[in-house]
Amino acid sequence: MFRSNNFLFSSWFMGALFVIFAVSMAIATFIENDYGAQAARQLVYNTKWFELIFVLLAVNFLGQIFHYKLYKPRKLTILVFHLAFIVIILGAGITRYYGFEGMLHLKEGETKAYVETDKKYLQLSVEDARGKTVYSDASKFIITQVTSDEYEQDFEVAGQPYSLEYEGYIPNARETVVDAPDGKPLVQLTASRGMMGKQNFVLAPGEQVTMQDLRVGFLEHDSMDVNISYQRDSFYIASDAGMTRFSMQTREAEAFAANENIALRPMFIYQIKGWRFVVQKLSPSGTIRPVRGQSRDQGGGNNYALQFNLTHGDNHRKLFVRFGNNGSTPAVVEKGKHRIHLDYARKQVKLPFKLHLEDFILERYPGSNSPSSFKSEVVLIDPDEDVREPHRIYMNHILKYKGYRFYQSSYDQDEKGSVLSVNRDPVGMRVTYAGYGLLFLFVLLSLLNKYSMFRRVKASNWKGPVKKASLLLLLVTVYTGSAMAGNGKMVVDRGLATEFGKVLVQDRKGRTKPLYTLSHDVLRKVHRSNRFEGLNAMQVFLGLHYDFRNWKDVPLIKVGHSGLRDIVGVSSEYAAVSDLVNMQANTYKLRKQVQEAYSKPSGQRNKFDKEVIKVDERVNICFMAISGDFLKIFPYRDNTGKWGKPKDAAQHTVSRQDSLFVTNILGMFRQAAMKGNSREAMKYVASIKDYQRKYAGYELPSQRKVRAEVFYYQSRIFERLFPWYAAVGLLMLILMMMRIVQGRQSLPWLVRILSGLIALGFAFHTAGLILRWYVSGHAPMSNGYESMIFVSWVIILGGFLFIRRSKLTLAATAILASLTLMVAHLSFMDPEITNLVPVLQSYWLTLHVSVITGSYGFLGLGAILGLIIMILYLVVSPSRHDRIIDNIRDLTVINYKSLTIGLYLLTIGTFLGAIWANESWGRYWGWDPKETWSLITIIVYSFVIHSRNIPGFKSLFAFNALSLFAISSVLMTYFGVNYYLSGLHSYAGGEPVPIPAFVYIAVALVVALTIFAYRNRTRKLKIA
Repeated sequence: MFRSNNFLFSSWFMGALFVIFAVSMAIATFIENDYGAQAARQLVYNTKWFELIFVLLAVNFLGQIFHYKLYKPRKLTILVFHLAFIVIILGAGITRYYGFEGMLHLKEGETKAYVETDKKYLQLSVEDARGKTVYSDASKFIITQVTSDEYEQDFEVAGQPYSLEYEGYIPNARETVVDAPDGKPLVQLTASRGMMGKQNFVLAPGEQVTMQDLRVGFLEHDSMDVNISYQRDSFYIASDAGMTRFSMQTREAEAFAANENIALRPMFIYQIKGWRFVVQKLSPSGTIRPVRGQSRDQGGGNNYALQFNLTHGDNHRKLFVRFGNNGSTPAVVEKGKHRIHLDYARKQVKLPFKLHLEDFILERYPGSNSPSSFKSEVVLIDPDEDVREPHRIYMNHILKYKGYRFYQSSYDQDEKGSVLSVNRDPVGMRVTYAGYGLLFLFVLLSLLNKYSMFRRVKASNWKGPVKKASLLLLLVTVYTGSAMAGNGKMVVDRGLATEFGKVLVQDRKGRTKPLYTLSHDVLRKVHRSNRFEGLNAMQVFLGLHYDFRNWKDVPLIKVGHSGLRDIVGVSSEYAAVSDLVNMQANTYKLRKQVQEAYSKPSGQRNKFDKEVIKVDERVNICFMAISGDFLKIFPYRDNTGKWGKPKDAAQHTVSRQDSLFVTNILGMFRQAAMKGNSREAMKYVASIKDYQRKYAGYELPSQRKVRAEVFYYQSRIFERLFPWYAAVGLLMLILMMMRIVQGRQSLPWLVRILSGLIALGFAFHTAGLILRWYVSGHAPMSNGYESMIFVSWVIILGGFLFIRRSKLTLAATAILASLTLMVAHLSFMDPEITNLVPVLQSYWLTLHVSVITGSYGFLGLGAILGLIIMILYLVVSPSRHDRIIDNIRDLTVINYKSLTIGLYLLTIGTFLGAIWANESWGRYWGWDPKETWSLITIIVYSFVIHSRNIPGFKSLFAFNALSLFAISSVLMTYFGVNYYLSGLHSYAGGEPVPIPAFVYIAVALVVALTIFAYRNRTRKLKIA
């Protein structure tokens, strides 16, 4: 039954499925970025053909168990691997078809015994004269920007047949008046006042609208400030205070007395009590219909409409169901004594118990609007089980009862209501978790089982040369301070500035940190560097604040765009405040450009506009430093936990003595510093610290932690490590390559020294991570910068793990780690230490992120080894054939093991993330782009690891070339998702970082290297 040539169970078919699967998911992430998550689900994730890929993968895995007799004891490890994925796919299927997701919105004091579905339904019902429902239907209906479900329903009203059919979707819908035979008099007006935006509204007879202090009505009586009437086929307007009418054509103006009826016509402006009214539409017989308006980026709204055609015999009627963020407006039609009701909303699902919200609690970081946590105090009520229990639901702490799981999701803006996510999937979750468990068991067995491929891999596992067609597939220092600077600007003594930097400050996000840290962030954002003219960040900050007269002329502000530099009138990349602001005329040179840039929707801003906004932000940061807005160093004495600058804090003191202290202490410090009296200035700094600790109102970082944080920023460990790793690694790599080519073990003592220098850097690297963890209070893996420095640490760790087999590996990892650290310190990475948002306050974060980012280190090592092997293929010749091939074989084995460890860690990390998501949001997989690209990367590296079994990919060259190009999926997972795609993991918030030119150059060089290495190999080698 299971023949060797059976197509369904072949490795070739498995590889083809992997490619189709990965490409499909990749396309889906770009669809989601352009058209939304729902479109990606409708076009890819929820389709039957996508499900078929899963089924075929499961069949392939199951067939290989019997075909390769994986049930034998020696093949236990690979058997567990295949079973794990079969069970995971089965669990996913159960969840898709039998799982339930919904939401529960509760206000304080409210009790509910139902939840709402996460999907929306078209809900059609017919009621009789007594309000009794005589017909009802609810159909799941999904609509996106590019797709929509079909809907057609036949039903009866009072024995008469009716048909309802979906006709279209109106995005960004706005209401307008259209003429209709069976309509009524309608007037559509636009009103504006001063600098306020325009307001559009439609009035029918008997309706009124209130705009601030003005009431406008379409009424028979004249009780309104403005009254509209319809008499003898004409519209009129009157005001109780008189009005002025301007003609848009003749520019003539007429004044009218109070309560005088005037003809209401287009092309006129009616000015009443400061308000200006313009007619948009007058219809003696009209109806209100939604039409497509501007998109949100163009200033439009966020309302939508569905259009239906209701048919009864030869009669047709258009129905419109409006919906948006604030709910839906159903379409209602009266047919005799019956009422037809059509709505598009979430469906209610009854619970076998009730939940009552006692209290919603929102906690914030001190002095900030940023939430540190939010929780719901609920009471579980189950009369059937005689249960009435209080529970607390908060992020990463869920309520489980009768198979239902309730998660804290969000809350109302008034902080009086809570939104809970609801999940019910007991079978699917257990099956899926069982699959995860088998997968973890496989990893453990693979490392321990002496018969596993990881333990017994050798170069002979790869065979002869690759065909040319296969190649085409491969290509798919510390400065000393001074009292005063030479140009006369004030520069506080370095030691004194550093001590002042240990004063705590409360930032805008609610983190209480040393002023030195804030000054570092300010200088980095303004100057795009961590130091300036030999001064540390605190010296620059104090100079700006205390001596603006001189510091305003210092070229400190980065201006990267050449066109912008021409406007400002500077030739270098840096401009002074005085270059941008004319102090005498009090004018801002970029005022016009800033207004134009901000007036454009974000999607229409070009590179120049974005640079204008950045420079404007830097100028504003400078003025905040100059004015002291950043100096929120004094606690308010009102038990709010807020801190403020001296002027504001003085208004929240409880005694005149405290008020005088807060108001004058910074000026006294300045005088002492200018006189060079460091001892006296130090006393003032100490008094500020004492005041903070005495009146903070909450626990402050210890003095030890403050000193540690200042040292962390002073030492610049990671910034200094990247040239260290680069220099030592490059020297060691050159030396090792020379040894391979020459065939001599030259300068062994130098190799040992270089290895020791890398080990020294690794020790400092480890200390830096520990120090940042201690300072921030959480694992350093919560943002892009932290994950990059952790990845570089894992890369070096991988080099030391394989150093016994080849010291060339250590040299390669040093170079790769240096590149990773360099990227971490590029301008788009933010090294700021911040508070964690509530969802990240979970032990799953440390497990998930540390494992998954750790995998990137080993996968990156595989890429750099692949690159080195391509170079070795390029320099191979008949005279040194055996020596180089032996090194290629050794490095390939290391590469295989490195990629295997990386794949194991990536797989474990991805599924740990799924567990984290299930514990935080109620679903362990949601096809978020980050999740999807992690899965794509798993598929890509699974293909690489199994390539030795696929015809056309069985050579050493193919494996190493694949390992080199496969790193692109890791780069896409990390950078592409974080900075270019939308989703939960996006760091850049829709502002893509331009791809540097060196990236394109690097890709071209790697492709060229691979081609030339392949050509040289086919000419000069018979094997490998």
